[in-house]
Amino acid sequence: MSTEKNIDRIVRTIDSIPTLPVISMQIEKLFRNENVSTRQIEDLIQHDPPLATKLLKLVNSSFYGLINKVSTIDHALIILGFNEVRNVALGFAIQNHFTPSSKSFDPKRFWKHSIICSQIAKFLGKHFNMVDDGTFFLSGLIHDIGKLVIDQYFKDEFAAIIDYIEVHKSSFSKAEKEILGVTHYQIAAKLLQQWHFPRKVIMQIFYHHAPWYDKNFTSGSIILYLANILTKISGYTCFEKEKEVADSDIMKPGTLEYLNKNGFELDEVSLKKLQNLINECITAESDNVLKIFD
Repeated sequence: MSTEKNIDRIVRTIDSIPTLPVISMQIEKLFRNENVSTRQIEDLIQHDPPLATKLLKLVNSSFYGLINKVSTIDHALIILGFNEVRNVALGFAIQNHFTPSSKSFDPKRFWKHSIICSQIAKFLGKHFNMVDDGTFFLSGLIHDIGKLVIDQYFKDEFAAIIDYIEVHKSSFSKAEKEILGVTHYQIAAKLLQQWHFPRKVIMQIFYHHAPWYDKNFTSGSIILYLANILTKISGYTCFEKEKEVADSDIMKPGTLEYLNKNGFELDEVSLKKLQNLINECITAESDNVLKIFD
């Protein structure tokens, strides 16, 4: 099949993917109400026990740096804020929306990569003194949603992509371009646009492998780019045999110059310190956030 026809088929398939579950629409409707109360949001979340449990695990994550444990939804709402809670709910709604189908695809590994990436993205936002409106978490959690679409709706191509990665030790993106003609981040952007997600989230995900092309939400795309790489360096990749990522990927002169120019000052020493801080947080999460998708 020609690349052009293949892309047409992909676009048609994405157009046919149903919208998110009812609770997501309820949450969006509730948050659009300027007079919404904490009690209304709390009641909605309490009616979804798995979401409530995940929310409490997140707020007690070592990445948030809280001294005292949060044990109630109303307290979590105060700590996280409405925007963050909405984005957490939307992120987990997407997680429940897709059912990985490939035998070579490990859903636990995929979602552990995603949840660690979301936490590192939030951590980096604080570390570099960036204003976070809740999109760092959401973008981090769903940045690879395009891979779920390929796995669920293009099973043969996904198997071929996995084979290509194993044989060539390549990245997902390169394998996707060879097999499908499009990448997971292009598919994700198309789907999220269709679902009316915030443009900032869509752009951060679209550019998370190349933030230097993002002229509108540069800082957020850089945060997600670094979070994805640091997640992989920490040992949490989507697929066991995908191309290895190392410090040298960030330490390239051109990349460093770009990062420093945009307010992300890094060198070998500061990067190593940052990695140590992140690894300490990940270690502390072995029985908390890392258990969310078990």
